[in-house]
Amino acid sequence: MKVINRDAEVKLIEKLSDIHDDSDRWVAVCFAFSRLLEHYRSEYQIKIAINLINDLVGENEGAVYLCDDSTIYVLTHNVTKALIDKMIFQLRYLFMDDPLAYTEEGEENSEFAAVYDLDRSWEDFMAISKGRLTQKLKRGKSQQRNLPQTSSAAKPAGETKIASTQPAAPKQERAESESMRMLTPVSLAGIERDLSNADLSRVTRRQPICAAVPDTMVRRVFDEMYINIGHLRSLLGVDVDLLSNRWLFKYLTQILDDRMLDMLQRSPTRYMDAPISLNLNVPTLLSNRFSEFDASIKPAVKVSIVIEIQLADVFNDMAGFLIAKDTVQKLGYRVCLDGVTDLSFTQIDRQKLGFDLVKLQWNAEVESESKSAQTKELSDAIRRCGVNRVILTRCDSRAAVEYGQSLGISLFQGRYLDKVMNPKATIEN
Repeated sequence: MKVINRDAEVKLIEKLSDIHDDSDRWVAVCFAFSRLLEHYRSEYQIKIAINLINDLVGENEGAVYLCDDSTIYVLTHNVTKALIDKMIFQLRYLFMDDPLAYTEEGEENSEFAAVYDLDRSWEDFMAISKGRLTQKLKRGKSQQRNLPQTSSAAKPAGETKIASTQPAAPKQERAESESMRMLTPVSLAGIERDLSNADLSRVTRRQPICAAVPDTMVRRVFDEMYINIGHLRSLLGVDVDLLSNRWLFKYLTQILDDRMLDMLQRSPTRYMDAPISLNLNVPTLLSNRFSEFDASIKPAVKVSIVIEIQLADVFNDMAGFLIAKDTVQKLGYRVCLDGVTDLSFTQIDRQKLGFDLVKLQWNAEVESESKSAQTKELSDAIRRCGVNRVILTRCDSRAAVEYGQSLGISLFQGRYLDKVMNPKATIEN
């Protein structure tokens, strides 16, 4: 699908005029990316978004119109509603940490995208498009009037206004505790040095994934090994909020991946004496460091290791993910998709993506409406996925397990299972 980024507003109106008399099955989708926070509105992020759009609807007639303020219009023909919903869903996950994608309550923000069925709303959408062009022309005239008073590096007129109407940043990014500084590139450099010498075994945790079938004893299937970030901060003795910046933290997790692999490789009998899972980044799986780790592991051990990959990582780099997934599965590991909510689960095709397992996060609000259409849709999706392929996570109560069992799920993870397996434990996951 062609990407138009020069005079996009004009070209969009021209195309709308062309299809005026034959607008049947034409759909327009507007992604309001001008309202993204500045660091999510980078050229790199927008390019990823356009690539995702082309991956999904690129074979269809139409075009992608990229406006100067990063707003994206997708005009396409003969596309199903399911495919449009999937496109919006994947882009929402790409920008999942921006308040434009999700509200503070975790609900989908309706202002993220708007869909127009042009067979019924051609006039309305044309009016919107003309309004955008009018505003752009006004900004252009304002720029020309102000040009002598501004430097050649000045921002385009109107940009300040756009920024001033953006939603507030997420709580974890805008709230700076009096006793804790934000993670910055400078502080990250110091943390990197400390990580190279830190004894991470002191902050490594194991949380069991258990099989819990009604009227039978709960049994451990494997343990997820992970580094407790709160305890890591205490170990390093830093007054930095390691979760304050998603992108810098993502870089930090890749360093932690290397340290985790090093720890496992040095003490295999201590950490791999029983089946485990590891949450690793896609770049880590494609790295020489992982190849070295793999070469040191016996084939019989590999089949007892599950590699967990975050849903956001999948959509951030679909091509890289597919290569990494295929590679580790051929080496003998199993792969689990992590970070899936009840809202996103129904959009996931496990078999098509090629995962062995999927982790579904427990949502108490869905449980309270066990006979709702949403629960019915979730139940159907679980059956399609395979009831023995789903792990219900964040199970903090017996009610969570019972709800999962009512849907046919038999694998569970969470603090309730921690207590069942080890009632005397003093350290909480």
